[in-house]
Amino acid sequence: MREQITFCIKTIHRPQCCAALVRSIYQHYGEERPAIHVLDDGKPELRFSSSCPDEAAMVDRLIETEYDIGLSAGRNRLLNAGDTPIVVFADDDHLVTNQTRLQELAAKLNRHHDLDLLAGLSNLQERPKLMKSDGRTLRIPHGHYKRRGSIRWCHYVGNCFVAYRDILQAIRWDESLKVEEHWDFFWRCKIAGVNVACDIDHSFKHEHIDPPGYRRRRPEFLTTAIRKHGLDRVMWR
Repeated sequence: MREQITFCIKTIHRPQCCAALVRSIYQHYGEERPAIHVLDDGKPELRFSSSCPDEAAMVDRLIETEYDIGLSAGRNRLLNAGDTPIVVFADDDHLVTNQTRLQELAAKLNRHHDLDLLAGLSNLQERPKLMKSDGRTLRIPHGHYKRRGSIRWCHYVGNCFVAYRDILQAIRWDESLKVEEHWDFFWRCKIAGVNVACDIDHSFKHEHIDPPGYRRRRPEFLTTAIRKHGLDRVMWR
């Protein structure tokens, strides 16, 4: 898989989570694993490389940047760092399990001409969602507009997916948004005509852990994203 797929991990101040994800990739795929790239923009004493040196040595590329460049900038740098046609993105507090079946998920992406990005479930959650603009309100309800076997074509999925690198490079994440970047990214995917789907037969394990000292700034960035799209609000139903 290493010549075809890169597993991209953005981490900050959750080195033990990142280490567990890296170990899970090795555990399930061994020598057949994808390339693993990790970007860390944490404080020096909380970096993946210093806290988990054994697992840091297991990755193919470790990118350390200045402090707190944000999720969007980190993911964009990960996109720029590799050259495999397919990339995997998963938050650092996810794990690969027997239900992930990454090779099969990537094969399905390649097999269907009307797929650009294919997600698995996160803890059997993050079901496929639609995105609908109703005047100045963006609604994100559960649902799909097409199905084929276990694959559900939709507009919005969780952050554990395989995708074509060139498609993601065309969309990219908005670096002005450190958080609230996820719905913005998928709304722009929809506008651009990206084919997004979720395969409900595949899943990643997710155990959310807030980094130490983490301060949510969602209202600030939500306001920025809403204004950018000329909206008044985003509703998750």
